[in-house]
Amino acid sequence: MSKLTKTKMVLTHLRSGQTITSLEAINLFSATRLSAIIFCLRERGYHIATVPTTVLDKFGNTVTYAKYKLLQYNKSESENDLFSQELDVEDFPKEINSPTPIEELPSFIKANYNNNQSFFQKLWSKITSGE
Repeated sequence: MSKLTKTKMVLTHLRSGQTITSLEAINLFSATRLSAIIFCLRERGYHIATVPTTVLDKFGNTVTYAKYKLLQYNKSESENDLFSQELDVEDFPKEINSPTPIEELPSFIKANYNNNQSFFQKLWSKITSGE
């Protein structure tokens, strides 16, 4: 039996014809990143609409939040079904772009970098150099 993930719980909720908001996802499934779950579902081919909803908060301010609704779902489709497909490590990027370490920068950039350090960068350099 496969693990019941937050993505699967949200998808089941949407398949039942209900809408979902971030607050509902937190309360129902402890899912704090609903927009990421919706993004993944859309990437897998699910047609989910974002319905902007505007209300007044308890302070009288106008606020807008997203409400998500599954537009179409064909129960016979299994190729996009999260219940029959498990996410694999191959589905995620292998490399995350990170900044080039200072040591690998050309000398003219390193010299300029050292002159433009913020207070905290200079402080950290002193702490880590043992001065």
